[in-house]
Amino acid sequence: MLMNSAIAAAMLLLVLGIGGVFSTGAVTSAIPALFGLALGGLGVAIERSRAPRRFELLAALVGLLGVIAPAANLVRIINQTGLVINAAVFANLTMAGVCALYLLVWLWEQRTGERLRIK
Repeated sequence: MLMNSAIAAAMLLLVLGIGGVFSTGAVTSAIPALFGLALGGLGVAIERSRAPRRFELLAALVGLLGVIAPAANLVRIINQTGLVINAAVFANLTMAGVCALYLLVWLWEQRTGERLRIK
């Protein structure tokens, strides 16, 4: 089954969110999974739409929010406790990294006009 980059990033965010909930038990650990659901739904819409451009832009916006929100949260955490690597810091760094990677792939797709297909 072929999938686009939005669906691949969504799968990584879902795994991060669900794993965070199981490992910490905190409800806020599911935030990456919520971003993953939104990105996955947009990825499916990109695949099924005759005019996927609008959905690609919305997915890029979700990816941008997925970088900005963890960055702001990391600034807050570092100001309160200093740089201590715990589950929250790890999840924020990983979510920001996955979303930043998705944005880089999206920018590459926009620049070259090709869509990355993952088998």
